[in-house]
Amino acid sequence: MGRESAPAKMARSIWLGGMLLPSLGIAGGHALADADCGDTEPPKASPKGKCPAGHKYSAKTKACVKVSCGGGRVWQGESQACIDAHSAALTDQDFYDEARALVDEGQYAASIDILHRIKKQEQPRVLNYIGYSTRKLGDVDKGLDYYHQALALDPNYLRAREYLGEGYLQKGDVASARDQLMEIAERCGDACEEYAKLEKAIVTYVTGESDTASW
Repeated sequence: MGRESAPAKMARSIWLGGMLLPSLGIAGGHALADADCGDTEPPKASPKGKCPAGHKYSAKTKACVKVSCGGGRVWQGESQACIDAHSAALTDQDFYDEARALVDEGQYAASIDILHRIKKQEQPRVLNYIGYSTRKLGDVDKGLDYYHQALALDPNYLRAREYLGEGYLQKGDVASARDQLMEIAERCGDACEEYAKLEKAIVTYVTGESDTASW
């Protein structure tokens, strides 16, 4: 058996008697960032709290977040306007941004439809969001499969590992969720937001403080 890294040892050491110990002070978690790895950060609101076109202010994230167009339209970054989703002028990034906005609004079926319009489907971020929306619609096993596809392309895609761990919790598989927490620790330690959120989800699950519907 190979030597275990320091972050992984740390993650393993917090499991005693099958329970997470909140003594590290991480269980409260850092807020999950709006932007995925490689995405641009959400724009900041002006001093008067106004956001640019196509965005609204979120008190939760304290930043401007994308608003979906709806009605079969997609926000085009270049023209800064909502246009028909079948337009050849739309880029994969336009579709992805629209899908993220739909996910934020809980419109998971619409998000999947938009994500499937992306030409290059074999992207970890695309497969991850299809998996997330699929899981939120109730098909947990199919959602997990999409997360695994995303991680096959990029084992270091931590957002997919976090969501995969949360999906395992929905199935009552705490051991597999813990495994994903240690995989995250192996890659970025215990300070990254994906670690904090998955740790909090596991703590609340094993202590019965919340249900998995919020994940």
